[in-house]
Amino acid sequence: MTMFKKSIIAISVALTVSACGGGSSDTGGVTTATGQFKDSNTAGISYVSGGQSGITGSDGSFTYEVGNTVTFTIGGVTIGSANGKPVVTPIDLVPGGSSTSVEVQNIVRFLMMLDDDGDPSNGINISASVQAIAETWSLVDFSVADLAAELTSIISDAASADAGVHTLPDASTARAHLEATLLCSYAGAYKGTYSGGDNGNFGFLIDASNGNVVGVSYSVPDDEYIGLSGTSPISLDQNVAFVSGDTEAGSTFSGQFTSVTEVAGSWQNTFFSINGSFSGSRIGGALDAQYRFTGNYIGNDFGLFSFDVNESNNVTGIAYSVAGDELLTVSGTVSGTTLTATASDETAITGTLNTETGALSGTWNDSVENLSGTFSGSGCKLN
Repeated sequence: MTMFKKSIIAISVALTVSACGGGSSDTGGVTTATGQFKDSNTAGISYVSGGQSGITGSDGSFTYEVGNTVTFTIGGVTIGSANGKPVVTPIDLVPGGSSTSVEVQNIVRFLMMLDDDGDPSNGINISASVQAIAETWSLVDFSVADLAAELTSIISDAASADAGVHTLPDASTARAHLEATLLCSYAGAYKGTYSGGDNGNFGFLIDASNGNVVGVSYSVPDDEYIGLSGTSPISLDQNVAFVSGDTEAGSTFSGQFTSVTEVAGSWQNTFFSINGSFSGSRIGGALDAQYRFTGNYIGNDFGLFSFDVNESNNVTGIAYSVAGDELLTVSGTVSGTTLTATASDETAITGTLNTETGALSGTWNDSVENLSGTFSGSGCKLN
């Protein structure tokens, strides 16, 4: 069976689209897993989760006990604690935290200030020298209005330890940085099923630029598609909630992301007075990716493309046909902004993938089945 159906109901759907933890293991009755601390990928933070402890790696990685909390510290400063999961951000460290919370923003400002090269866009690295001098630091009150005064001696110590300048960013800079990190962490392709008064499959993307959830759902009993357009983008708080649907069809999907890999929620159709629930998970998401791009494809079939680009500009990914609930692997390359890839059924994929602007567009063609179409989407740098 090819990815692209030979015959589908003719529909007109305007689909415009504007990271992840590792596996787990069980040792001595304790299940452990790998997560990432992200305010950008943040290296040099100490962590403890039950019997697991260490310092976050260059990609922000840490090991946690599944079902247990993780506490993050830098010397004598406690950053905060959160339930272990694939990606932990400063939002998770503050009760009821969001990107607008003063305490969250102050944690972000603190971590950005400690970055050894002053450029958090390529990740945050807390040097060994700063880690050592941090052992003399006292607890920081991240709820204060004047963080600069709270950190006077710490900023001086960091500059001395690294023999360079450490600058404390303002709250608006920190918020913009954190929100970009959050959007990129959740951005990507997800697939799943829905049930209740109707049942079927869905595939949708989170737009890396604005957090809108867009895609398509397919009713198995009715053999019909409904385009999903973002009504409310993902909330940049601990709920990561969203609303997406088609007002003309009366369908709405309301859900939230329990992690960067899992989504669940409820759906309803007001025209037919039916409702139910849905759940799904991420597709694609290579752990060595520097960039992640995803797009909706349309034409003789409707579905998703997920493209992960590594440091050598090699592409791996997934093609997902929503109606067929079929996954195919994708491989290719990016040269400049030119994407050239092939799905495992030999469907050719060509287009533009711009790592500077985050734009994605192109065409797909199955010459064997004489099927074709276009795709568009967005992407971001995972750092």
